[in-house]
Amino acid sequence: MTGLRRAVAVVAAAACALVVAVATDDRPRAVQLVESADTSNFRAGNIISDQLFYDGNAMSAGDVQAFLESKNPRCVPAADGTPCLQDARQDTYTRPADSLCPGTYVGAPSESAATIIAKVGAACGISQRVLLVILQKEQSLVTSSGSSLKPVKYEKAMGYGCPDTAPCDPRYAHLFNQLYSAASRYQYYSRNPDSFNHRAGRVNTVRFHPNLACGSTQVFIENRATAGLYNYTPYQPNGPALAAGKGTGDGCSAYGNRNFWIFFTDWFGSTQVPGAAEVTGRYAATGGDSGPLGVARGDVACGLRDGGCFQTYANGAIYWSPASGARIVSTGAVRDRWASLTWEVGSLGYPVSDTTCGLKDGGCFQHFQGGAIYSTQGTGARVLSGAIRDRWAAQGWETGSLGYPTTDATAIAGGQFAHFQGGSIYWSQATGARVLSGVVRDRWAAQGWETGSLGYPTTDVTAISGGLYAHFQGGSIYWSQATGARALAAPVRDRWGAWGWEAGALGFPAAEAAATPGGKGQAVRFERGWIYWSQAAGAWRIDGPVRDAWLTAGADGGSLGMPVGDARMAADGIGRIGDFQGGSLSLHPMAGTRVLPAAVATAWRAEGGETGALGYPTSDAVPTADGRAVVVTFQGGEVHATATAGHALSGAVLDRYRAAGGLEGELGRATTGVTALPGSGRFAHFQGGSIYWTQATGARVLTGAVRDRWAAQGWESGSLGYPTSDVTALAGGGESARFQGGSIYWTQAAGTKVLTGSVWDRYEAAGGATGALGLPVSDVTALPGGGRFAHFQGGSIYWTQATGARVLTGPVRDRWAAGGWENGPLGFPTSDATTLAGGGQYAHFQNGSVYWSSGTGAHVVSGAVRDRWAAAGWEAGSLGFPTTDVQSLAGGGRYAHYQGGSIYWTQATGARVLSGAVRDRWAAQGWENGPLGYPTTDVTTLADGGRYAHFQRGSIYWTQTTGARYLPVPIRDAWAGTGWENGRLGYPTTDPETVPGGTRQTFQNGTVTLIDGRTTVQYR
Repeated sequence: MTGLRRAVAVVAAAACALVVAVATDDRPRAVQLVESADTSNFRAGNIISDQLFYDGNAMSAGDVQAFLESKNPRCVPAADGTPCLQDARQDTYTRPADSLCPGTYVGAPSESAATIIAKVGAACGISQRVLLVILQKEQSLVTSSGSSLKPVKYEKAMGYGCPDTAPCDPRYAHLFNQLYSAASRYQYYSRNPDSFNHRAGRVNTVRFHPNLACGSTQVFIENRATAGLYNYTPYQPNGPALAAGKGTGDGCSAYGNRNFWIFFTDWFGSTQVPGAAEVTGRYAATGGDSGPLGVARGDVACGLRDGGCFQTYANGAIYWSPASGARIVSTGAVRDRWASLTWEVGSLGYPVSDTTCGLKDGGCFQHFQGGAIYSTQGTGARVLSGAIRDRWAAQGWETGSLGYPTTDATAIAGGQFAHFQGGSIYWSQATGARVLSGVVRDRWAAQGWETGSLGYPTTDVTAISGGLYAHFQGGSIYWSQATGARALAAPVRDRWGAWGWEAGALGFPAAEAAATPGGKGQAVRFERGWIYWSQAAGAWRIDGPVRDAWLTAGADGGSLGMPVGDARMAADGIGRIGDFQGGSLSLHPMAGTRVLPAAVATAWRAEGGETGALGYPTSDAVPTADGRAVVVTFQGGEVHATATAGHALSGAVLDRYRAAGGLEGELGRATTGVTALPGSGRFAHFQGGSIYWTQATGARVLTGAVRDRWAAQGWESGSLGYPTSDVTALAGGGESARFQGGSIYWTQAAGTKVLTGSVWDRYEAAGGATGALGLPVSDVTALPGGGRFAHFQGGSIYWTQATGARVLTGPVRDRWAAGGWENGPLGFPTSDATTLAGGGQYAHFQNGSVYWSSGTGAHVVSGAVRDRWAAAGWEAGSLGFPTTDVQSLAGGGRYAHYQGGSIYWTQATGARVLSGAVRDRWAAQGWENGPLGYPTTDVTTLADGGRYAHFQRGSIYWTQTTGARYLPVPIRDAWAGTGWENGRLGYPTTDPETVPGGTRQTFQNGTVTLIDGRTTVQYR
């Protein structure tokens, strides 16, 4: 719809003919589709933002072409050939740049409508989207097709030069002229706002319709673009027009600007750039150019940091961002200070409140994203931010005790600070923001602020009964009217705090820290006492008699050094104690004032101090003879100490030590204190030995190799248990000590040996060290299988559960040893080595015996041979002592020779005793390997004094007159048939002799001949 008569500028123009042609430029990106506009969002004072309206680069020719095709894809030309807009072409001519269209339009033949729209928008700085919308609202050219396409639509495409009451001016006819003239005209409105009825930045009367009777409203026009639209089409939609959406309202409805808004919104989205409308809206809310901001000095500018916008005015500016909203920054000190910080790109960011004045003392302030600016004539404009601003706010801002800031919040090493009229706020990450003021702040300042020894404050200045205080990282400052402000280092402060702070026994600090007499630390005097401190020893309360005694002893310049604990009243309420680096002081009305060296004091404290077993010291430190230690006597004991360690002695151990000569005795000085052991035992070590005590065993002195061996056995926790005697000298030069579980013996030759259990018991039963065994030369030693043994100077003792403990000595033990001890064939002894009446010796074992005599030596007898010998009376029988061991023979036989004969055994024949001439004759025959084989009987004495023995293959018979003769079985059996030696033949007088065809043997009274297995007896 065209408006009322519009003022026009004279513009040279030439009519150009439209031609139908197909566009040839490249297809551009797709056009965004937008939902239908909601007219309830129409704002009469801000139809479109300046940023969108005056954006001459909004669309390229390709973008415009694509848009046209998307909006009218089925368009067909009219019957008379009038083309669709997307197909229209026109020759254009060059339009030089001027003040309204600063870009030169370079003409060209047959340019497409899309190209003309794009180039006009770029040359004149009017959005191509705006031009498309006006083409649509004026002539519906974007969507016309077929019969709705008429040449006249192109002649007055933008409605320019076409007043409502007269024909269109032909100078502006046709598409190119219409577009360029309208675009130039909008720029003219913008450049000459005071020449037209509708002006931005003020309230304007805007009519609803050409009919005056339809009325008008007062509209604050927020921007140039909206003012231009009203100057081009001077009506706003009334309520019915808006309610109708895209439809028809009532008789007073005008649609041009409504339709502009609807088309733009439907096609391109919101008519507002984020922020711009908010800025102009906020300006409108203040009253525009008649409000406090005054006349606008420029357009709304967007594209600031974080998508922000601003506009300047005669008396300030409005800044907007999505996060902060639209805020007024008034001209003055606050704005100037913000400007000095580079506006919104600086540390403060965007304002989040308006500039506000009328505060106390004529002050002004404004809050920003990153802080606040507060200003007065007297303090200037000061920037506060972060924790400092928040802390000041918590104090009541400028109306609180701090008043206005006199400095900015200023970064310093590790933190920030700001000074105020009434004090300061200091902040660090570790301590938070703290308020300091008055004498406490002044004292801290004198210490060097945060770079001094106190560091940052950790509390505000706080009122207490009678004074003020503030804590700091490195200490505190306390003030009272009587004492002034005093700085306390943290260790001193903490110690003072442990005594109840100012309300405690010490009261307020009354002086600054001063060097101690020896220069090793500091002393702080309080109203009622002292605290001494050093880096090495810490801070401690030392006053009263203890302090006096310490000063008398040279204070920290003397042997005691600095205190390591508070001076204290002893538990009994009588004595006083002070502990120091170099020892302790003990003050007692009876025991006196005693200086205890450090090692003595440490040992004393470890024993419970004055309440422990030692009680109070009763002497000063007395050096030992060698000068390497001192001894201090106590009520209940004494302490021996070197420079590095002290050892407390008391009770039964001390009594035994003194009985043993004390320092002058063999034990010398203590190297440990009396120490409790599990089970109520106690011990102490000394230079020359140890004393161990239990209720059951008493106190026993152990020294030398015996003690060392006991230690190696595990002390009292080992198998020996506690000592039951002192170490005692032995007659032969050795030493021994008895224990609950055994004894330890020492000699120069054998060293130390341990006896325990049944071996030890047997040894004691055998007379011990004074008995035949003498001193041990080995420990009791465990054997595989559970046995145990020990060797001694005079023998050995072997024990098993089955055999008991047995003493072996001399050749018997040696023979057993040669046989492999208990691992040999004999096994363990089952008897002691026993002396026989005739001078021999024997011992029985699990598998045999060993017998010894000086004539025969020691021999092993075992098995059936030993049993036969035992049956024959052992060594007391006819056989006497063995002269050989029991020997094994081929075929499984065994034998042993004895002084009086031999015993031979086989499984078949049993054990047989051979002796005298019979044994000798058998031996001459080759023993068991001869023709007779093994004996099957013992040698047997006959009634007439003769003797015989039978063998496996014959017999031997002996008489004094006939000698010993052997008989083969056949001859013997034939002889037996005659009655043996009692028959007619009598005794044999020869051995068997070979005769033709056989064998013959002669007897006292005849012969027996054996031929072909037959025997013949012949008598004489």
